[in-house]
Amino acid sequence: MNESHTSQPDIIVGPREQLFHLLAEAAEIEHTLMCSYLFAAFSLRTDDPSLELGTQALLGRWRQAIISVAMDEMVHLLLVANLTIAIGGRPWFGRPNFPVAPGYFPSGVSVRLTRFSPETLDHLIFLERPQGTELPDGEGFEHGEAYDREEAYHGLMPSVQDYLTVGRLYEALRVNLVASVKRLGEAELFVGPVAGQVGPDVIDLEGVATIGDLASALAAIETIVEQGEGSPGDRADSHYQRFLAVRSEYQVLVERDPTFDPAWSVADNPVMRRPPEPDGKLFVDEPAAARVLDFANAAYGLLLRCLVQSFGRSGSEAGAWQAKYLDAAFGLMHVMGSAASALTKMRASTGNEDLTAGMTFTMLRSVEPMFGTTEQHLVSERLRELFGGARMAAAVVPELASLPTAVDKIERAFSKPL
Repeated sequence: MNESHTSQPDIIVGPREQLFHLLAEAAEIEHTLMCSYLFAAFSLRTDDPSLELGTQALLGRWRQAIISVAMDEMVHLLLVANLTIAIGGRPWFGRPNFPVAPGYFPSGVSVRLTRFSPETLDHLIFLERPQGTELPDGEGFEHGEAYDREEAYHGLMPSVQDYLTVGRLYEALRVNLVASVKRLGEAELFVGPVAGQVGPDVIDLEGVATIGDLASALAAIETIVEQGEGSPGDRADSHYQRFLAVRSEYQVLVERDPTFDPAWSVADNPVMRRPPEPDGKLFVDEPAAARVLDFANAAYGLLLRCLVQSFGRSGSEAGAWQAKYLDAAFGLMHVMGSAASALTKMRASTGNEDLTAGMTFTMLRSVEPMFGTTEQHLVSERLRELFGGARMAAAVVPELASLPTAVDKIERAFSKPL
């Protein structure tokens, strides 16, 4: 966090559009954090045969701890989606590509793709710190200059809401929800269908809940904040505490061997397409890595489509369709993870011998929902295309030999009639 930003900005209260705006930003924050956490987790040398088995196991625990936090971010993303539907909107799964340019989020929120390192770990702890906790950001993550996302007039247009912590963003949501209920009434604010949301009946993730009134909306926000930052009593299982525990173990390891590096030499901010502004990025153009990266990003894109399709459903078969799409999404998540892990050991660039590649989480231009009788046909078609990509990836990376079978299994299950 830049030193000039030491106090929380005032919370701005606005119309329903303000809630939609805050929810969209919350969705993007959760989405970008999830991807950046996975990137760091995938970079760990958990399967490096040159390491002792005990060290591999320790790195495996760190990887699992970070992935578990990323899965909580998925829960938060789903809760934000449910809340968006509850007040009459549609979920937002879009986000900017990495690295996120200064000005898009507040100046204290720097989000990019970096391998596991002391600096990255400090950055993760900084992002998840409780309100009122003074911490420096990880070295190198600070934006060049502090800035305010300032507007000259607050009126009909939703206002950007600056915040020092992610928890403050959710406090702004809470304040606007309460104010909207006072202004409009509860029934007038919560006009969206509960049936169109994703609930615990179709997804087995702790904390997922549907929302239909102010009490359930505030409970969802409380779940997000407590999982992320911890309650005032510092919950032992909060993200903040989990990352602190990893750092404590890391410090012990480094004290024994100051030269030890737990991560592969993964490039920071790898990109799939040659960037017009290359500073701080690495274009992945080594042919084998580029092929695997293409597949990984395609799997990620279809994963997002399946998540989108699971919302907003109605009718007697809604739950069955939700389960079908969510099963496909989680299957694709494992497929993507296998490809992403393989990338961390592959040379990234023809012009750089030292750095390996990484998953770029490149976004599609649109992940808008598909409607009508074509949706299952289109997703099945894409799964068959992914099967061909999996075969090509397996041809260049032997450790991905199981990918075609995994994709084929997802396609067969998805294509079955209800």
